[in-house]
Amino acid sequence: MKSYVIFLRAVNVSGKHILPMALLKNELSHLGFDAVRTYIQSGNILLKSKLDKQDLKYAIEDLIHKKFSFTVEAFVLNEEELIRAINNNPFDSSLPGNRVFYTFISQPPSEENLVKSKLIPIGSEEFYLIDHVVYFYLPEGMARSVLNNAFFEKKWNTVATGRNLNTILKMKELIQINN
Repeated sequence: MKSYVIFLRAVNVSGKHILPMALLKNELSHLGFDAVRTYIQSGNILLKSKLDKQDLKYAIEDLIHKKFSFTVEAFVLNEEELIRAINNNPFDSSLPGNRVFYTFISQPPSEENLVKSKLIPIGSEEFYLIDHVVYFYLPEGMARSVLNNAFFEKKWNTVATGRNLNTILKMKELIQINN
């Protein structure tokens, strides 16, 4: 069995797509996944599975659709992919973890859309695209930022989910304990 981290897109946000993590954990265990854990209420899951990444993604999305009656996108990473994403972070490690964000995208933008998005004024905010992860830094925090998941989804015609660095590092810690 292989350990995976799953990031669900837009659950338990602003009263939409309410998904009780304890109930989801039980449903995943009943489906036969092992060592199922969730972290906070924003759709962070750790588990062990015999399924490959794509089949696991579909199994989780199908379960949520059938049991909770809404559609959600699941981003599935194995331990190596999570560590690679952490190691690829272009920002200085001394920056506050609640100001550095990782956004996982379903598909990379076209070169044209990437260039166009870099022309948009974003003040002191910064972003980099490495593989299927957008790294961005918000020196003033998320509340009034230009950059967010919706920005990248709209400008790049993709599906995205994001977490701050603190959550990413916690998931790394948990997946290593899970092994």
